[in-house]
Amino acid sequence: MAGKWCDEGENNILDCYLKGTARPSFYLFLYTNATEPAEAALMTGITEPSGNGYARIGLADADWTLAADAATQLQKTFTAAGGVWGNVYGYGITTALTGTAGKLICAEQFSDGPYNVQDGGSVKVTAKITAA
Repeated sequence: MAGKWCDEGENNILDCYLKGTARPSFYLFLYTNATEPAEAALMTGITEPSGNGYARIGLADADWTLAADAATQLQKTFTAAGGVWGNVYGYGITTALTGTAGKLICAEQFSDGPYNVQDGGSVKVTAKITAA
């Protein structure tokens, strides 16, 4: 999987490297929107699973591997507990642990999804962002 950059993510990179803005923390999330977020999408347009053990996962700096114009994060696992999440269509990376105030860095729809996540079911994500 290779997440596509969203406008907010591209602008965040420019702010950090060219203007010296502090780099934010990053969080992996799942989304239940049937269509992949557009490049201009914002977190306010993203629907995530709710309850039943769902929470965004923090991405540690040391868990990124950089090679061949791509950054790949170690695999992360989301597991439903206490109920179903229903269809999960993809994943993304944002700058906030919760809510819609964070920047949408990138998003990608699962090529073999959606995954209908039942109680006790898991979704494993190896986030990858390409620079091309």
